[in-house]
Amino acid sequence: MSFSLNTNYLSNLVQKSLADSTAGLNLAIERLTSGFKINHAKDNAAGYSISTKYSSQLSSYMVAQDNAATGLDLVTTASDSLSLVSSHLQRMRDLAEQASNGTYSSQSLQALQAEFNQRMYEIERTMSNTEYNGVKLFNESGSRFIEDVESLSYNEAVAEGYTVITSAEDLQAMQDNLAGKYILMADIDLAGENWTPIGDIRDPFTGEFNGNGYTISNLTLDNNTRDYYGFFGRVEGAEISNAGFENAIVRGKMWVGILAGYSYNTSISNCYITGSVSGYSDVGALVGDNIHGSSIDSCYSIADVTGTRYRVGGLVGYNNDNSSINYSYAQSSVNGDLNVGGLVGQNTSSTVSNSFSEGDISGNSQIGAFAGFNENGTISSCYWNNQISQTLPGIAQGTDTGASGATSAEIEEQKFEKNLPGYNVMLEEEETEIYFQVGIYSADSSKISINTEFNMRLSALNISTSDAARKTLAKLDNLLSIVSSKQTEYGAAYNRMESAIESIGVSINNLTSSLSTLRDADISEVSSDYIKNQILQQASSTLLATANQTPAMALQLI
Repeated sequence: MSFSLNTNYLSNLVQKSLADSTAGLNLAIERLTSGFKINHAKDNAAGYSISTKYSSQLSSYMVAQDNAATGLDLVTTASDSLSLVSSHLQRMRDLAEQASNGTYSSQSLQALQAEFNQRMYEIERTMSNTEYNGVKLFNESGSRFIEDVESLSYNEAVAEGYTVITSAEDLQAMQDNLAGKYILMADIDLAGENWTPIGDIRDPFTGEFNGNGYTISNLTLDNNTRDYYGFFGRVEGAEISNAGFENAIVRGKMWVGILAGYSYNTSISNCYITGSVSGYSDVGALVGDNIHGSSIDSCYSIADVTGTRYRVGGLVGYNNDNSSINYSYAQSSVNGDLNVGGLVGQNTSSTVSNSFSEGDISGNSQIGAFAGFNENGTISSCYWNNQISQTLPGIAQGTDTGASGATSAEIEEQKFEKNLPGYNVMLEEEETEIYFQVGIYSADSSKISINTEFNMRLSALNISTSDAARKTLAKLDNLLSIVSSKQTEYGAAYNRMESAIESIGVSINNLTSSLSTLRDADISEVSSDYIKNQILQQASSTLLATANQTPAMALQLI
C-alpha cells in the first residue's frame, strides 16, 4: 500500500459516488413531486416529443367536447322554439278549420281572424328573435330585391317639403290633397279601419308617397263590385317608394292590387307586399295594371293572387304601353282563367328584366311560369321556378313567348353587383349554415352542420272567409310539415353531437392512458430509487470523512 499527500484516490472515489447519489436523489425528488418521469427533453428526447403531441391533442379534444356540448344547447334552443311555433300553427289550423264551416257570420269570422293574426304575429316574433349567444337560429330563405332605406328624420322630412304621416287618420287624409308630398314617420296598423282607396278614375293620386322604410299592416278592402281597388285606387304621374304592406287582404272587381289598382305613368320603387288579393280581372299582388310608361323597380310580393277571369299575375296583372318591371320578384300562388303568370299576367309592348318568380300557377288558358302572355314585349335576364297546373285537362298551356330566361346563378351574380341602372345595393342572403367544430382537425369529418334556412311565408294566410280558410288549411298543413321536417333535422344533428361527445370521450380516455404510460412516473419504482440514493448519499457522506483522513497516515511515516 502506498501513501500520497497530493492525491487522495479514495476521497475522489467517494466524492464521485456522493455526486452520483445526490443527482439520483434529486431526480427521484423531481419525479415524485411532479408525478412525471419525463420532465425535460433530456430525460427522454423521443418520449418528450411524443408526449407533447399527445398533450396538444388532449387539449384539443377537451375543446371539441365543449364545442359539442354548447352545440347541443344551441340545437335544444332551436328545437324548443320550433315546438312553440308548431303549437301556434296547430291552433291556427284549428281556427282555419272552424272558419271553413259556413255557419259563421262575418263578425264571427273577424273574431277568428283576430286570434289567427295574433298567433301569426307571435310565430313571426319567435322566428325573428330566437338566438343563441347572439347567433340567429332561423334565417328566412331567399334574397329580396329591396334596397336599404336610410329613414329621414322628422326635421329632414319637413325641410324637404314633406307632409309627415304618423297615424291612420293622417294616412287617410291624403285623399284631401291628391297632389301632396307625403312621408311615413311610423309603422301604421290599419286593422279595423274602414279604408277608402286614395285616388279614383276621376281624381287620381298625382303626388309623392315615401314610405321611409316603415310598414302599413292589415289593410283590408272587400268589395267585389269595386274597380280601381287597392291602397291607392288610381295613381297618375305619381312617385311611390320605400313602402311595405304586410298582411293585406284586398278583394275587388277590376284593376285590383294591394299597393295600387291602376298605375299610369307612375314610378314605383323599393316596395314590398305580403297578403292576398283577388278580383275579376287585371289583378296583381302589387299593382293591377302598370300602364303608359309606368315603372316598377326593386319590388317584391309574397301573396296569394286570384282572378276569376284574365290578366292575373304574381306581381302585376297587366304590364302595358312602354312600361317596365325591373329587379323585382314574386313568390306567389297565382290562380286565374286566361293570361295567368308567375310574375305578370300579360306583358304587352313593355319590358321585364332582371326579375324572377316562384310559386304555384294554375289556370285554363295562356298560363306561363313567368308571363301568361307576352305580346310585342321584351322579357330578358329573368328566371322562373314555378309549378304549373291546369284546371281543365287538354287546354294548351301558355308560353313565355319571346322571353329570354337567365339561369338562377346568373341572376344571383347580378344581384350583388353595384351601381346597376336604377338600383344601388342588393341585400345579400344571410348565411344559413351553422358549423360545429366537434373534431380536432380542419377536415369536414371534424364538423357537423345544420341549415337554419326556414321559409314560413305566413303573411299570405287569412281566414276572413270560408273559402280563404279552406285554402289556408292546405297551406298550414304544408307549414306544419316544414316545421316537422326541420325538427327532424335538428333531432338528427342533436344525435350526431351526442355521438360525437361519446366518441371524443373514448379518444380522451385512450389518449390519457397512452400519455400516462409514456410520461407518468411509477411511484413505487421512483420511491425505491429515492431510498437507495438517500442511503448511498448518507453512506458517501460518512465515508468521505474517513477517506479524507488517509493523507494524515502518511505523516506518521516521517
